[in-house]
Amino acid sequence: MPRIEHNIYKIYLIKAARWLMLTTPYVPLFMGENGIDKSGFAFIAALQALVIIICEIPSGYLADIIGRKKTLVIGAFLGALGYLIYSISFSFSGFLLAMIALGIGQSLISGSDSAMLYETLAAMNKRVEYSRYEGRVIALGSLLETIGAPLGGVLAIASMRYPFIAQAVVALIAIPAALTLVEPQDEARVHQRSFNLFPALKRSLLRDHGLLMLVVYSALIGGGTYTMAKSIPYWFNESVHASAFQLGLFWSMLNLCAAFFSHQAHKVERRFNPPVFMALIGLVVGGGFLALGTLPAYGAVAALLLFYSMRGLATPILKNYINSNTSSEVRATVLSVRMFLVYVVFAALFPLMGQVGDISGWDAALTFAGGSFLTIYALAFGIFYLLSRRTPSA
Repeated sequence: MPRIEHNIYKIYLIKAARWLMLTTPYVPLFMGENGIDKSGFAFIAALQALVIIICEIPSGYLADIIGRKKTLVIGAFLGALGYLIYSISFSFSGFLLAMIALGIGQSLISGSDSAMLYETLAAMNKRVEYSRYEGRVIALGSLLETIGAPLGGVLAIASMRYPFIAQAVVALIAIPAALTLVEPQDEARVHQRSFNLFPALKRSLLRDHGLLMLVVYSALIGGGTYTMAKSIPYWFNESVHASAFQLGLFWSMLNLCAAFFSHQAHKVERRFNPPVFMALIGLVVGGGFLALGTLPAYGAVAALLLFYSMRGLATPILKNYINSNTSSEVRATVLSVRMFLVYVVFAALFPLMGQVGDISGWDAALTFAGGSFLTIYALAFGIFYLLSRRTPSA
């Protein structure tokens, strides 16, 4: 019979299926080969984000009601289906359908996987080690992206479609891993609750302003790093003028940097109090866009390495801040609220970047994004800092 400690390795496999990405750097190029311009790609990506926005919070609450395992299984099936549709599509409608399937699948997995990991560690009396394990998971994912990008580049030399066919096969790995997970006992008791989303959100966020601002700020950082990942292929194509295979190697270098720092996140977390770390990460993420939009190629590469170093630290540390202040019964819901806001940020900004990029070039789009993010981060951090100086409300 499967044991609960085996959940950790199965979560690693689910992450592996999601993060061994043979396609990520090449999606804009693949769509370009099929007649989709920058604004068209930005529109499709924003629609995918809109699907996630619609599904993200309900899917997290669904995980709190029916169990993390069931939502992870459904999400794994939809992930494989999405890449299968991608691999056989040649038009806007096909790509849109693929992104919708991937968006729903991603919303079912995000939040549920981190909640499953946290609850598993709690059942093993290792709750305090969450940031260490989350850092390892993210480091594994970044290492797999490091491997996947050049492998996809090799496949893309023959045909830009081959990485997407191979990605559909990779996505299948998550299905048996999800099917054999063991539901933690604490969560099984939670499933006796009735499905009533809004009271749960009120209890977990609206009455705890400190937690709310942690979630919002973490989501703003996540929105920035996700937007940067979508932006790099266009920047690389316009500024470096290199091949798809070289883009894959560059992508690998960035993710290897993120992997190293994710693995060390639990050590770094001990050295910074939350306000200092949050201010630093906001400055680096917002400044990274400005650097990419204004600096020559070598300076921009150095800025990207710093950006990805901080990206590797940000996710496990900020998630641990949230988990430490969230009760078990609404953990997946709260983490899903975070992802919901990540995609709200992306869906609001990236289409505007696509329009600016088509008119004035991608450097201008990156500069516009950098100014926007720095302004938003400054406002959000100011609110968080003021709240942190007050006694939390009961």
